[in-house]
Amino acid sequence: MKGNTWNNIVKPIVVLGAICLVASAALAAVNEVTAPIIKAQEEAAANEAYFAVLPEADDFEAVTDYQTSNIQAVMKATNGAGWAIQAYGKGFGGDVPVIVGFDANGTIVGIQFLANSETSGYGQKLVDGSEDGISFTQQFIGMSEAPEVGANIDAIAGATVSSKAAASAVTSAMNCFNEVALGQAAVVDEGPVTLSPEEVRAMLAPGAASMTQIDAPEGLTEAWQGDDGSYVLYAEDKGWEYATSPMTIAVGFDANGVITGVWVDASTQTAGIGDVAAGEDYLSQYTGIANEAGLDGVDTVAGSTQSTVGVKKAVRKCVQAIALLNPNAGTGETAASGAASVPADSAASSASTTSEAASVPAASASSAS
Repeated sequence: MKGNTWNNIVKPIVVLGAICLVASAALAAVNEVTAPIIKAQEEAAANEAYFAVLPEADDFEAVTDYQTSNIQAVMKATNGAGWAIQAYGKGFGGDVPVIVGFDANGTIVGIQFLANSETSGYGQKLVDGSEDGISFTQQFIGMSEAPEVGANIDAIAGATVSSKAAASAVTSAMNCFNEVALGQAAVVDEGPVTLSPEEVRAMLAPGAASMTQIDAPEGLTEAWQGDDGSYVLYAEDKGWEYATSPMTIAVGFDANGVITGVWVDASTQTAGIGDVAAGEDYLSQYTGIANEAGLDGVDTVAGSTQSTVGVKKAVRKCVQAIALLNPNAGTGETAASGAASVPADSAASSASTTSEAASVPAASASSAS
């Protein structure tokens, strides 16, 4: 019986354990050998990119004394030709990195976008050598002021968010140049500005002089109506941290039932993951949507799928509710000011608040207390 125990139970465990130890040791040995090689290859590729964006440089020295946000590396040409700065912006698939070459005066003389995880055929055009990608990249050459998509930069067709992320990365590189080369104050991302509930509603219904709380339709947590026929509706859904707290979403609608903006309280979400769903680049997709079908064109964000899907579900609840509250929603006709499909005594007894339009984007990523 003892022999059977060894052969049938103990021996296989010992053999399997030995195999695992050998395999682990082999993997560790391979990693020990390949890690320096991979690192050297990455450094060589980066150095090649530095010279590509600033070919006049004879060599580079690393600068580490900077505070500007979204910067990965700062390289100064040893012959005074300029600077090569690596920065990044937030796209759909994650970071959109770029290396920007500046002459001594701060003018962009070279630019190279690096590998990213953006959508193939869209954001990937930044790096795939396509005509659209090359044309987009060339727009930055000669610039010395911050790029802005829709103003002095045209987006890649179908890749607005990736284009904005790219422009944001270049802006960060410019900010860093101004800090390290010109001695200007660092531009540091301090996170979202906190808005009060009244400020959130004022932001989402900028044309309303006052707002009155009304009975919330089924599935919503709050509902407010403006004196101009606008609405601000609140809903909740799953976020990255749903186990501890769901996300609260507020959606603004004009008198025609068209979305004016979306606000997300991401205070309960993990930084860099769940709170991405509160970013302006993502939320701006909802502005202008007039019916539920329009939500099909809103893309989720890779790396924050659960939270962005949660926001979309909550917005859908609000879009479905506005069709009940405002019979003119989606028809292009303006609802009568002050009309609401709730009992008159309910509206009359509810609290009224006066609010002024907030001077922040309708798709702000701010959090309210």
